[in-house]
Amino acid sequence: MAKKNFNKIAKDVIKTEITSLKKLNNCFGKAFLKTLELISKCNGKLILAGIGKSGLISRKISATLSSTGTPSFFLHPSDSLHGDLGQITKQDLLLILSYSGETEELKGIIQYANRFGIKIIGVASKKDSMLLRASNIKIILPKVKESGVGELVPTSSTTMMLAFGDALAVALMHKKNFNKDKFKIFHPSGSLGRKLIIA
Repeated sequence: MAKKNFNKIAKDVIKTEITSLKKLNNCFGKAFLKTLELISKCNGKLILAGIGKSGLISRKISATLSSTGTPSFFLHPSDSLHGDLGQITKQDLLLILSYSGETEELKGIIQYANRFGIKIIGVASKKDSMLLRASNIKIILPKVKESGVGELVPTSSTTMMLAFGDALAVALMHKKNFNKDKFKIFHPSGSLGRKLIIA
């Protein structure tokens, strides 16, 4: 049995993900600018939703947005069907992530938003997917190769979503003129807080 080169395996994962991020660069255009405009004018909160790995990435993006001047929280689509839809108001916006755009568990929250005129920013790779068909703004991600055996595990796609979220948060910081003094208000503790106090 041939000995496996685990360093090469690890490096190949990084190469694959770098290729995916380069493809992501082509996604920033009119839809992204519309997204920035809509979020910056939102009088409520930006609510993120997603299932599985996309849900975990959505949580992180929501946390980054909240800490950089865009009030946000994560709403689990399954929990939303058991009363948590009441957390969404007509002043809010939904940012829903799903690489396929066809995740069944998203139907309830999408139908609710469409019924009450709550705007959806959909992020997915399939242009004609359930999510993007129902979205007011459609962010179309490139289709990418996943790393690992059989390309089964979400790796490149989640890295790409995470990078998209970071790009969105930083662009919104610039649009809202969110500076170091404002950042300090949201980070009174921890190493970031200490660094800002010293500065």
